[in-house]
Amino acid sequence: MNNIDKKRYIWVIISAIIQGLLLGLYAIAQSGPLRCMPLTVIFLVPFAFWLTQEHWGRRLFNFLLGLAGVLLLFWCYRLWSWYSPAVGNFDVVPSQKSDLIRVSMAVFLLIPFFQCRIAAWSWRFPYSEIFFQFCRNLFLLFQASIVIAVFWGLLVTAGLLFDIVGLDDVPFVIFNPLIAVPLSSLTIAISISVAIKHPGIDSLGRWILSVLAWLLPLFSVLSMMFLVCLPYSGLKTLWSTGQASTLMLLLQFGTIILANAAWLDGNKPAFKNPVVNFLAQISLLCLPFYTVLCFYSVGLRIQQYGLSTDRIQAMFLVVVTGIWGLGYAGAVLLRKWPVAIGKVNMVCVLAMAAIVTIMNSPVLDPYRLSAFNQAQRLQSGEIAPDEFDYIYTRFHLGRYGNKVLAELAKNGSAPIKKGVEAAMAVNASEYAAYLVNNIPPESIRREIISQAKILPEDSKLPDEYIDYFVDEWGGSSGTFQNITKSSELAFMFLDVERNGTGNLILFTANTGTIYKIDSSNSSIAPEFSGSIHGEFETILNSEISLQDIETTEPEFFDLKIDGETFQILK
Repeated sequence: MNNIDKKRYIWVIISAIIQGLLLGLYAIAQSGPLRCMPLTVIFLVPFAFWLTQEHWGRRLFNFLLGLAGVLLLFWCYRLWSWYSPAVGNFDVVPSQKSDLIRVSMAVFLLIPFFQCRIAAWSWRFPYSEIFFQFCRNLFLLFQASIVIAVFWGLLVTAGLLFDIVGLDDVPFVIFNPLIAVPLSSLTIAISISVAIKHPGIDSLGRWILSVLAWLLPLFSVLSMMFLVCLPYSGLKTLWSTGQASTLMLLLQFGTIILANAAWLDGNKPAFKNPVVNFLAQISLLCLPFYTVLCFYSVGLRIQQYGLSTDRIQAMFLVVVTGIWGLGYAGAVLLRKWPVAIGKVNMVCVLAMAAIVTIMNSPVLDPYRLSAFNQAQRLQSGEIAPDEFDYIYTRFHLGRYGNKVLAELAKNGSAPIKKGVEAAMAVNASEYAAYLVNNIPPESIRREIISQAKILPEDSKLPDEYIDYFVDEWGGSSGTFQNITKSSELAFMFLDVERNGTGNLILFTANTGTIYKIDSSNSSIAPEFSGSIHGEFETILNSEISLQDIETTEPEFFDLKIDGETFQILK
């Protein structure tokens, strides 16, 4: 092993350990500044280094520094958009998942360009070189995923063995994120480094591509059958699945991947049989139709519920696959296929990189678009003031969300101003704790309980009872689990015990909890007495009154066995 290889391996190991430790810290941090770490930098820069390490030298370091600089620039803007003076801290930080997915897609597709640039000392190189580098990177990651799966399979087995012999602390230490994540990063980095030196990775890649290529004709048949049957089944059946956009996006991604596996760099036909070759190309002509359906599906959701960060992410994926689909279908129709596959891929990669860049700026920032669109829907009456999520807008849409709330507090109607005021009164630290343990802040719990439906209509829940249920919210009974708004609760004063004890019944969607109360003294806390199981949506949602509810004699007698009473349930 020469000195360059030694240095390279040392830096691979150091970068893997640092990445693992930082990701481990991120994993154990429930809130606060650690959740603001630049995940794109921590995750992507080491991976880019591991994949390009064979080009060791100044050009590689310049590439990595440039990549880190761009990603840090994106992160600085995102950090600015997260922070709001109205919140004043980073106790609650929006998820970085969407940003990480978008940027990872762009970086992984751009890395082969820079690998060819470093190797050729020029930006002039054939597409076949880019395609070779891309496939090699893909197979390096593929074999790394196999290695890490085997590695953790062995560790899980070892952990079970340690449990059997009574060494419970060993698995606890191994599976701690500060140990488990660095071990995973180190395993991936070393497996990539070893595979790069092994010539078998290229032959394995060619074998996998040849196998995937023959899946494309089958994919074409399935695509055609789906589109042919769609007019007969109708779009309603497709939308009823709730996963229509996801399924069609996966179908498009699969077609694009298989097309590249079949035609490679476009210098030769994928299949010698002209019928099979023609059949394979039909799947490319189907891509624009799937794009139109995806646009329609996501557009319907946006029309119904407005923009959200998740729907903008979905629209990003639809646009990206749509660009590829139009490029491939256009090349087939213009009889430029498969020669044009390289040009189409390069244009699509650059277009996606441009979109990702713009989405990390105020122009197409998902947080800005979501905040202003939802506020516009509220002011236009498309969303009722009591249905608007003011707290989500404040804590999950960052600076733009708080800017929107400030404008609503200034120009909104009285109910809107009340909702904004309630959201601004929520303590950020309490809300961060709510995201961890699923218990809303006290002010939200109190508001939900005090505004819940009460029967009889002219009755009122005493303040002492409200205090009791606010304190009991996170109790072991789980009565309030997943309750997020007052319409999901109902209280009813109705005596259901034979001994004359007063009762208060708390209804949720499928449970009724019965409490004993002292009707003459509200300072005595309610006491759990029993429960009812069933579907109580009618009580929660309809205009049902106490006159529609009555007590009845039980159908069965109770059984008393050796002094213990048993109830017969139907």
